[in-house]
Amino acid sequence: METFSSPVGQGGLFLFQFLIGLVIFVLMLRFLMRVAHVDWRNPIVHFVAKVTNPLCAPVNKVLPSRGRWDWAAIVTALMIQGLFVWVIGLLTERDFGVAAIVLASTTEIMNQLLDMMFWLIIIQVILSWVSPGYNPNTEIFNQLTRPILTPFQRLIPPISGLDLSPIAAIVSIKLFQIVVVGSIVQVAQGLL
Repeated sequence: METFSSPVGQGGLFLFQFLIGLVIFVLMLRFLMRVAHVDWRNPIVHFVAKVTNPLCAPVNKVLPSRGRWDWAAIVTALMIQGLFVWVIGLLTERDFGVAAIVLASTTEIMNQLLDMMFWLIIIQVILSWVSPGYNPNTEIFNQLTRPILTPFQRLIPPISGLDLSPIAAIVSIKLFQIVVVGSIVQVAQGLL
């Protein structure tokens, strides 16, 4: 469509993608905070909860949270991403089928969640070098990465006091993205 070839159209599309990406980022952060059992007294956690509660409330009525798993955040993110893909199809005059929209939405959410885990580990490692010991401002990163790193820490004990589990976790996350999510993306692209 010619509207996206103009700078104004491209700027509008960028802004739309940015806003949708920001909403999905906050929903994925909500999901990870619940899984990690992050301290709910943290102001960042309060902010994320207040911003996402209106979006997740309708889904929470149908699919209430159980324990650490906030499925409403994931389902809401999938619905928003699916709507985004559908709107892009309308704007570009392409007819995406339901299967293509579901696969494209699922892979995008999986990629965003895995990217978030990757960057949380990187940030946590850097903060552990810069600010070792307990710091209430950086503790949220320790809490968010603990469920990710714990299985790797069981497999790889510290060597001379150096924890190599973040490297194994990062490699595993990226391999999963390339092999598993990449395979699903290929299937989705075949449907588009």
